[in-house]
Parts: sequence; C-alpha cells; structure tokens
Amino acid sequence: MTIKTQNVLGIDRWSKYIWLAYGIIWQSVFFPIWYLLNDQMIYFNIADIIQRQYIKKIVIWRPSKQKNIQEQIDKFIKNLEYIIDKKNITIEKIEEDYTSVQSGEIVSNFKKNVAEDSVSAMIILERRHKQNQK
Repeated sequence: MTIKTQNVLGIDRWSKYIWLAYGIIWQSVFFPIWYLLNDQMIYFNIADIIQRQYIKKIVIWRPSKQKNIQEQIDKFIKNLEYIIDKKNITIEKIEEDYTSVQSGEIVSNFKKNVAEDSVSAMIILERRHKQNQK
C-alpha cells in the first residue's frame, strides 16, 4: 500500500496569471509551481495539479482592503469549489497585503515579476503555517 502525502496549495491570483506553490501540510518548506495563464483552462489546470500533488488544502491570498480584488477572488473561489471534492479538500483565505513587498526583497531583480509572484505564493503558505503553530 502506498501512503500519499497530504499537501497544501498556495495561490496568488491576479487577472492575467495564477501563481502557485505547494508543500506538505505539516511542514514549513514550500516549493514554487510557477504560474498558470488565467484563461478558460485555469480550473482544469488547477484540478490537474490538485490530483498530481495530492492537495488537501488550498490557501488563497486575498487583500484586506481592496474590495474590487476581494470580489474577483471570491468569484474565483466559488468557481474553484465546483472542481474540488469539498469533503476532502478545504479552501482557506489568507487576508494580507504585503507578500509582494516581502517577495521582492527575497528575489531582488532576478526575473522580478515572475519570481516575485511565485515567491508570494510560497510566503502565503509560510504565513499560514506560522499562524497555525501559535
């Protein structure tokens, strides 16, 4: 019998791209998946990642102040709920505004936009992990 590790998926959603990272739920090391084009295939692509990476929890960034972006992300989450098994996969929102600033400090000028948003998805998971350890 094969034991599959339960993983968490971090999502940093923007209008053109979806930035992703994943890690083992109970550990604090996270890996970038890079990004997906936010097009008509996005939910199929995320469903594939969920299956391949044995995702049991999805953590999505949501700004705490920008109402228009909050509404877009809430709509994204509602659509995402159609493709997941709600009995086995949970979705959690992390409200914060500064992962891009922190990720910018980490990556400096190395492929700034691409790397920054991937690191942001990793930071989202790291912050959630730290909150859960308190």
